[in-house]
This record gives sequence, structure tokens and C-alpha cells, in this order.
Amino acid sequence: MANPQLEDGYTQLANELLEQAALHKFNGTQYAIILVIWRYTYGFKRKEHQLATGFIAKAVGADLSGVKEELNKLIERRVVLVTKEGKGPRPRSLSFNKNYEEWLPVDNSPPLSKKASGGRSSTIMVDNSPPIVVDNSPPKKEKRKYIKKGDIYMSESPKKLKFHDTVFLTLEQYEKLCAEFGKQRVDDTIEALDEWQSNKKPSQHKKDHNKTLRVWIKKDLERAKARFKPMAQRNKEELDILNQFYEEGAAREANGSSKVSYDDQDRLSLL
Repeated sequence: MANPQLEDGYTQLANELLEQAALHKFNGTQYAIILVIWRYTYGFKRKEHQLATGFIAKAVGADLSGVKEELNKLIERRVVLVTKEGKGPRPRSLSFNKNYEEWLPVDNSPPLSKKASGGRSSTIMVDNSPPIVVDNSPPKKEKRKYIKKGDIYMSESPKKLKFHDTVFLTLEQYEKLCAEFGKQRVDDTIEALDEWQSNKKPSQHKKDHNKTLRVWIKKDLERAKARFKPMAQRNKEELDILNQFYEEGAAREANGSSKVSYDDQDRLSLL
């Protein structure tokens, strides 16, 4: 039996926001998206957080394309704000706009109705297109081009599969990426690329998705490697600093000076 307790964590939310959210016209998916954003921002006592669309879709338990569409509507209505655009595999940062006076209403304007007269439409359709000219002349003979068989080399390009809405790869490219970098990392980067392109004009989309994914993954791995140096490498760097310090100290003592310089103090502070 489920038995949630406040001691296990809770989300602190102003009652006024709950009242305004109930008054505004949101559909079920939009309400679910708002709840997820509240959970991972206010639930952790922060105003914004990096939230990928795929992560929100899993939290909501809905189709990714549907969640993406409804999330974009909330952004257009200024209910949800993009505080920082995504870069590479990192998703964009989202926040809930608590200033509900800035929320834009839903456009529910009815379609234009036809004017009726006596229960029937009074619209008369007039065809003002020019008359069709029939050409009875015999068809022209096409000139055939004869090409030697040895000059022709045709290769059918492999078919690209659709990954999310804007990312396309061949099956071979996808399998090769997964073999080199791991399926989870590749899938996360594909999702990040799709989200990045969804917020850009089609003319700004990446041309070679396979190459872009490789570049993004390698950059992400390089950043992670720079943050976490191996222990042996760190020990060697510290030992080199100490050896250099002792050598310079011995030289100063030989010259009759034992005072530690500011540069040496800075280097020792790194250890």
C-alpha cells in the first residue's frame, strides 16, 4: 500500500499558483508537463533546471512527439520559459513563469462561417481560369543518348532512418556509434541534437548528423576527462612540483637565501 510522507520530500508551491493553473485552459498533457517542471525545480528548491524533452516524456508517460508539441505551446504562451539554450548534448534549461499575468491565452477563435440565405449557402463559385488549349501536334521524338556500359557505375545509397523528429542516420551509422560510444550515450546525444534542431530554422539544421553526433560525444568525453584526472597523473604532477620546489630551495640555501618566494607559495597551495 502506498503511503507517501512529507518526511520523504515535498514540493513547496504557492497556493496562488495552484489557483491560477486551475483557472487557465490547459489540456491534460500540458498539466502533466507543468507538474514535472514544478517537481524538478521547486521540488529541489531551485528556479530552473536542465530538462530534456525525452526526460519529460518519460516522467509524463506520454509520446515524445506529443510532449514536444505541448511543451512548445506552453513556451509560446510564456507559461514555461527557456532560461538557457541547450549546447551540444546538454539540454536547455526550463523554468516555470510564476508571473501568471504574462501568460498568453489560448487562441480558441471559431472558424469563419459561411453566410446563409434561406438555409443554403449564397456563395457562387465562378471559374475564371483561362480555356485549355489543346495541342494536336505530334509528340517530339526524344534523342537517345548511348553510353558505354563500362562508363556507368551506380550505387544505391543506404536508406536513412528517422531518429526522433529531425535526426536521420543509416542503420550502419547508428550501430557503429553505439559500438564506439555505447547505446545510452548515443541515444542521449541524438535526443539533444533533435531538441537543438527543433528550436532552429530548417536552414540552420546540421547537414551531416552522423558527423555532428561524433563531434558532440567526443567533446563531452573530453570535458569529462578534463574534470576527472587519473590519480596516478595527479600524484605525478604533485611530485613534480615538490621536486622542483626542493631543487630551487637547495639552490637558494647554497646562495645564502632561504626565504620562500610568492610564486613558490602559490605552487605549494595547489598541492
